[in-house]
Amino acid sequence: MTRRLVAAIVFALLALVCAGFVRLNGVATRVDLYFATVAATVGQALVVAFIAGWLVGVVGALAYALRLARERAALARALRLAEGEVRTLRATQPAHAR
Repeated sequence: MTRRLVAAIVFALLALVCAGFVRLNGVATRVDLYFATVAATVGQALVVAFIAGWLVGVVGALAYALRLARERAALARALRLAEGEVRTLRATQPAHAR
């Protein structure tokens, strides 16, 4: 409970700092993209760049997590096969090997 409360307070403080940053950087500027030109304030442009970077990071982290999950599933299948083979070998071992 306290962890969630602290996280909510930190998030609210960061949102206030971000709002103040956008308010202080109200100078209009043009952002030239490859396919369009957008008019925005410096603060807005930086917030959009931050959000875009955050989204790219989330997508990269999800791709990495999915790759690890696939690898874990493949290892679990290989382990099941190996355990089945061990059970079969133990059941069919010759009398002199016991």
